[in-house]
Amino acid sequence: MFTLKSLSIMVAGSVAVAGCMSAGVPANRGTTYQCSNGTKLQISYLRNSALVSVNDARPIPFAQTPSNAGQVYENAGSRIAREGNAVTWNTAARSAPEQCRPVMTTN
Repeated sequence: MFTLKSLSIMVAGSVAVAGCMSAGVPANRGTTYQCSNGTKLQISYLRNSALVSVNDARPIPFAQTPSNAGQVYENAGSRIAREGNAVTWNTAARSAPEQCRPVMTTN
């Protein structure tokens, strides 16, 4: 039999679990992009950062940096600029950035 006390405990438990699940969890599980020079990116967008896997390698964190247009994420000379659905990918070793289009998003 449910009482007001048991209902309160159940609600508090649900709120606590939901709070734990939202901390550090990607906004979506990832978007896969195919880039103009053949690079494949898997990006999970977080609150102020992104986890980026290049050509199925281990994901690395990118910090969001201030931008006047769209979102920009950087890590050690690599840069992702996101505006709408399009992404521009560039590294310090490359002279020209790659244009990338989404091919799949997993929620």
